[in-house]
Amino acid sequence: MRDDIEDAVLRLDADGPRASASADAFTFPVESACRVRTDRVAFYQSFVLCVHEGGDLVETTAPDETVDLGPGTYEFQVTAAPMKLYLRAEGPLRVVDDGRRTELSFDGDRDVSVGARSFHIRPAGTVTVPETPRGLMRAVSTFGSALATTSPERSFPTLRGHPPLVAFGDEVAVPEFAEPPDTGVEVVVPDRWNDVYTVATLAYYLGATVVPGDEPAVCAAGRSYPLDADPLFESVQRLLEHAFLLDCVVRTEGFYDVDLHERAAVERRVDIDPERLYDLPLDERLAAYFDVPVDPLSDLVGWHLTADVEPTPESAELLPFVVNDMASVRDPSTVDHGDSAAGDDSIESFFRAGSDADGGAGANERVVSPARTDTSGHVWVGDGYPTGASKPTVDAYRHRLDQRASDSAVIDVTVVCNEASMREETERLYGFRDHLEFDIDVELDRSTDELRALLAEEHDLFHFVGHVDPEGMKCPDGHLDLHTLESTGAKAFFLNACSSYDQGMQLVRAGAIGGLVTTSDVGNIMATNVGRTMARLLDYGFDLHGVLDVAKRVHVVGGSYSVVGDAGVTLCQANSGTPTALVVNTHDQPAPDVVEFDHAVYTTRNFGVGSLLADWFEEDGTQYVVGGVTPHHRVSREQFEEVSEGRRYPLLVDLELRWSDELDFDSL
Repeated sequence: MRDDIEDAVLRLDADGPRASASADAFTFPVESACRVRTDRVAFYQSFVLCVHEGGDLVETTAPDETVDLGPGTYEFQVTAAPMKLYLRAEGPLRVVDDGRRTELSFDGDRDVSVGARSFHIRPAGTVTVPETPRGLMRAVSTFGSALATTSPERSFPTLRGHPPLVAFGDEVAVPEFAEPPDTGVEVVVPDRWNDVYTVATLAYYLGATVVPGDEPAVCAAGRSYPLDADPLFESVQRLLEHAFLLDCVVRTEGFYDVDLHERAAVERRVDIDPERLYDLPLDERLAAYFDVPVDPLSDLVGWHLTADVEPTPESAELLPFVVNDMASVRDPSTVDHGDSAAGDDSIESFFRAGSDADGGAGANERVVSPARTDTSGHVWVGDGYPTGASKPTVDAYRHRLDQRASDSAVIDVTVVCNEASMREETERLYGFRDHLEFDIDVELDRSTDELRALLAEEHDLFHFVGHVDPEGMKCPDGHLDLHTLESTGAKAFFLNACSSYDQGMQLVRAGAIGGLVTTSDVGNIMATNVGRTMARLLDYGFDLHGVLDVAKRVHVVGGSYSVVGDAGVTLCQANSGTPTALVVNTHDQPAPDVVEFDHAVYTTRNFGVGSLLADWFEEDGTQYVVGGVTPHHRVSREQFEEVSEGRRYPLLVDLELRWSDELDFDSL
């Protein structure tokens, strides 16, 4: 199966004649469908299947499990696939999962319908409002129009559409598609730029109208929930996480009656009636959530992304993209910078030097050191070059939306090494994935003209190893300054060279979506080690946010590496759907025959906050919410090795990145 919008591929093995099929036959919405006559359907990886019959969830399969289903018409939702995928078939049938692949087998040939829809989400258009805080309130009030539902199921990322874009003008122009939903929920804030920005994601998720008022609050069904204004972003984020978590619990009363870890945890701590809450309209359900204590549940959610948004009119253009990623928005001027990312002398020297050189950072640019955050992703929306955070641009987001799907299922990676002493980095960087085809081209010592020609070609990833000077990217015959580049076919890039930040920004300007860059000089040894780490994480399926976060965990890189453009770009889909690393501390293991570990779970655009995660080590089929906090695990060494056999996944062992297929398990 291929999603030409998101350029995602899923291999499905089914021998037999094929024909088109009606998408209307499926309970869940699909965009296209086909039918195959076969006695078996197999996936070349392990998937949890949600089995529905007559609209009811009757079974949820688990890894290393066999399930027999009797006569009847069944619809299977394939979770953790890189697209929304459904199978429809008549029983009796058997589902076999051996931990490495999932297969449906029949006692004879059956007609199996396969339906799919893309995860692709793009804004439906633009709303125009006056350039005032109240104008921005009007725009943010339209963001909820992109929700596909106001039921608790909107906690699934596929049911949250992209908010409309925002433009400023003399007159209000709100197209019919962007009219705010009638949820009865209001968010009250003073008419100040910073306050309106801060509540944008909350208003979007609640489908709320934003209105001016002296005291910040959320109003629903005759109830008022006060928001602490000092600082506002903390109370806003607490309510967002609270409502999101409870929606994830309550939605198990609908189509997705899964054995959810978070539901069991919530019901142990507070008094809640999910069955009653599920059928309430959004405003009444939210008002009921006001009565559920926040503190006992606060450790069950671990948010994924923080956006520091400078409260200026210029930030409004980026706001819909930030909100679409469900970022926690904060005004950087209200954050305690006592633990801010260190802007060391070498980084600041780099930027100061850039302002004096042709093609440098620019005389008016400044270095900013945003306060640290607990989230794995961190973006800076505003002027200046951030250290320790990513710098998104409107161009990068628009390039992603406008990206033309490739006709090839092959992942194209080009590695250019223009430094002989760094060639070790080019060895075995990509192509570790089974059932994914990589076309890896390694180019050595390319001239300026040759490098320009390579950048003009289409690449899923362009990886440069070498040096960057104020004049540009170093080549044997001089320098290529990417300010002179008119366009590029590279979707994502990694410029592993000293002080490559500004050159990376020029690649985004020329048409790339996003990439990894350096903000200071980096030594060859560090660059090589970090480069190999980042490349293998991209190969596994992490987005740039996740790559940077893991690299900071295992390498002492400080603020030397950053992301420019859209940090949500990925090279391929993780086998587990959601990229996950196991965190193991060998110095704190309880016994030789036991392994204790935690999960570090990272979101991607295809598997955003609210997705379901199946844990390989759970034998009872328990699932977790992506965005929740997975519990500490303790399993036997035998089970750990059995589950890991045949899988390739990353482990952070004593803060060192290891891979399961290369690991000596005795070392744990």
